[in-house]
Amino acid sequence: MRYSSDIVVIDLEASCPTEDEGNNSVARSSIIEIGAVRLDRRSLEVTSTFSELVRPEEYPVTPFITGLTGITPEMVADRETFAAVGHRFLEWYGPRNKAIIAAWGAYYDIPLLRKECDCYDLPFRTHVVGGAFDIRAIGMAWLASQEMRTSGATLDSVLEKMNLSGKFTSHRAAEDARAAAAVLQVHHLGRALDD
Repeated sequence: MRYSSDIVVIDLEASCPTEDEGNNSVARSSIIEIGAVRLDRRSLEVTSTFSELVRPEEYPVTPFITGLTGITPEMVADRETFAAVGHRFLEWYGPRNKAIIAAWGAYYDIPLLRKECDCYDLPFRTHVVGGAFDIRAIGMAWLASQEMRTSGATLDSVLEKMNLSGKFTSHRAAEDARAAAAVLQVHHLGRALDD
């Protein structure tokens, strides 16, 4: 399988107001961690990784978010805000048309990344062009090809069906990005590649 450009698989961890916990929206979320892996367009091997915690300015890390992600307020207290981390991520991502952005459930992570870039006047569209590649669809296609149930499938349940349970730490951005990349690798190559 060959893609026309490298694939950057991202995952974001975010905080939200207490009243939104468990049902947070893009509009009322602040990124607290960015994780991403770059996959070679030909081999689908991981060629580069990005991972940074972010100090949120709008919605602080709550006990619920700590329970879900393991990220504490103390872990982000001395980190830079998205203004700096987002800039470094876009520089790492590279110029437009050199990669396609992807995520498991792109309907949340990509709009949140775009929103945060807009809030801090970062040039999202200078780097990321076109739509996002939703790896969840690849996971569903793989399940269907294996004649397995697709309804209600999560990243963890697809990894379990691919015999990759326990290989990744859930709800940490770089690990979830690696896990989503493994789904793509198994679908196309029949196995996950070690990075």
